[in-house]
Amino acid sequence: GGYFLPRLSGKIGYYLALTGFRLKGRDILKAGIATHFVESEKLPALEKDLIALKSPSTENIADLLNSYHMK
Repeated sequence: GGYFLPRLSGKIGYYLALTGFRLKGRDILKAGIATHFVESEKLPALEKDLIALKSPSTENIADLLNSYHMK
């Protein structure tokens, strides 16, 4: 955390470091830490689809994550 918290946009990283507050779910996406948000009930299906990728490339993985991403 000492590396990435001060690099978050705004002062959210400093707030998290000083207070010990924990972000969950969509908050992590809004803070810029995560790139995608997938509902917990869809995680087993996402894991299965990731394992089933024949040739996992950055593009294939990004497309798959985008198909599960909740906005």
